Amino acid sequence: MRALLLLPWLAGCAAETLSQSWQLDRLRILAVQAEPAEPQPGDTVAFRSLVYVPYGQTLAGVLWFACLPSSADDFGCQLDPAVTDALAGGGEDLSPEEQAALFQQAKEAGLIGFEPILSPSWQVPEDALEGLTEAEQVEGVSATINLTALPEDAEDDGDVEIAYKRLPISRATTPNHNPAFNGLLFEDARGDAVEQVEGYFRVAQGQTYTITPLLTAGSIEDYVYVTSAGVAEDRTEEPFATWYAEGGSFDQTFSLHPYLDVEWTSPDKGFEGLVVAVLRDRRGGMAWLSIPISTASPDSPTTR
Repeated sequence: MRALLLLPWLAGCAAETLSQSWQLDRLRILAVQAEPAEPQPGDTVAFRSLVYVPYGQTLAGVLWFACLPSSADDFGCQLDPAVTDALAGGGEDLSPEEQAALFQQAKEAGLIGFEPILSPSWQVPEDALEGLTEAEQVEGVSATINLTALPEDAEDDGDVEIAYKRLPISRATTPNHNPAFNGLLFEDARGDAVEQVEGYFRVAQGQTYTITPLLTAGSIEDYVYVTSAGVAEDRTEEPFATWYAEGGSFDQTFSLHPYLDVEWTSPDKGFEGLVVAVLRDRRGGMAWLSIPISTASPDSPTTR
């Protein structure tokens, strides 16, 4: 029941902003993947997230809620006030039976997971598309998934990280699937492949490299889009990548298929850290790739 002790952190939490959107220098939720990516009513959806935790910090857990549009606003899922009041005390003084009852209340209010104790999953309500015409059911609705990453050493609500994901629910004839990476090209200025040693791509300090993520053939999907006028259009996905790094700099932080490559310049001092690519297919599908990089050598200290 440890999750119950952390639920009150949801009230009034606010995410911080970064001076540079690509910098990995604090706790961040970078991506959320649903499987299936576009479920139908009654389907069970499993979720996973990419949470960046800075070196030296510990993550207490990730709290998940889900709701249909009727229970959401611009700030995500809204808890029943009765549940919020019940959780305000944190549950420390409750008996095991009372904690179990409170946990059940939270589940009924939309709680779908608390990692690492409870893996996030959600059965889409059978009536999620109730009241819609056949054409509207093909277009579907967007459910809201709330995530709250809770650091072990948080001193106040401002230390948590909050993210939201829109999950399409429909009876589309060509429902979306998540894209996937099929590998990576990491090349120096001469076009030579960078070697991976002991789990890291070994690079020189202050040099520029080209990083090209490779996608599986099924990552670029053809699909049918129904306009608001009910007209069916054949379309092809145009996925794009968002880039993040613990150090160095990019020539661009967004790249669009088929030109997903970016140039990354390594720090001019010892470095050991991550470069991350998050792929989005514009229909809610997501994938990610974490690239460990090091300038470490016997006489070159790193940042860790």
